[in-house]
Amino acid sequence: MKEKISIISTVRNEEKNIKKFIDSIIKQTKRPDELIIVDDGSRDKTYEILNEYSKKYSWIKSYQLIGANIAKGRNFAINKSTGDIIFTSDCSTVFEKDWIRKIINGFDKNTDVVFGTYFVIPKTLVEKFLVSRLPNWNKINPNKFLPSNRHTAFRRIVWKKVGGFPEHIRRADDNWFHEKAHSLGFKYAFIKDAKVEWLLDRTLKTTLRLAFLDSKTEGFTLMFARRKIYWTELFLLAFGIALIFLGIFVNINILTWFVILGLVFLVLFGGLRTYLKTKSISAGFMGLLLTPLLYFAHVFGVLAGMIQRIYRRTE
Repeated sequence: MKEKISIISTVRNEEKNIKKFIDSIIKQTKRPDELIIVDDGSRDKTYEILNEYSKKYSWIKSYQLIGANIAKGRNFAINKSTGDIIFTSDCSTVFEKDWIRKIINGFDKNTDVVFGTYFVIPKTLVEKFLVSRLPNWNKINPNKFLPSNRHTAFRRIVWKKVGGFPEHIRRADDNWFHEKAHSLGFKYAFIKDAKVEWLLDRTLKTTLRLAFLDSKTEGFTLMFARRKIYWTELFLLAFGIALIFLGIFVNINILTWFVILGLVFLVLFGGLRTYLKTKSISAGFMGLLLTPLLYFAHVFGVLAGMIQRIYRRTE
């Protein structure tokens, strides 16, 4: 029996991208049985545009759930859907025309979740820097990797067994969902040539804000404890504080070595790493600026989330 396919998405103030997103689904070589989009109270023309598409295409359905966070919107959309296979997506993505077909072909009787790749065409130096932080798609282990909601599909049973998306947190709901799915033993498959374009659209301010908020959720849920990057960053913070105290109270020359080590680390992992991945000198210089700023956004985000966990049950 043919399995039904549903695509679900949540939106807020996506007037700029919503048409590109929906049109890329309409043009798919294998069209879904339904597209369900939940708007949580956009103040621009997003919901108006959604209603236009809903009137024109019977398989496109739009709802408003004002004030809902992303996870609640996704759960609402999946409850409204009828598909056996659920594609999650963000309106800041554009799908290559064979994306659905390639992902569907990745499902077999032993596969529960299938994900592809995403790429960014950077428009600014900040975005060039962020491209250097994207996953290395040549080194993906499907049964350990945590895919994003923008390029993934799963069987409905996965969503049921996981217990839905976590409505008690504001961000990183996809990390939480797939981490739990992995722990339950669901099988993942990776289709490298199934691609979506991520319309990144990041400024320095939004980059730092979202890095802080994502890390705050990681701290609130304690997911950070299973990420090597966070342990490395927290170790560097503790090591740096220790060197500063030793420099103040033991030997002032230690502060000099602290500065030298910091600069070497910044050049190697901020500037040089970014340059090697992007082949852009200007992006390398942006890495010198952004790397320490992102580091502090991550560290203080995790610490803020851990503190909030003490006195709140929901983020």
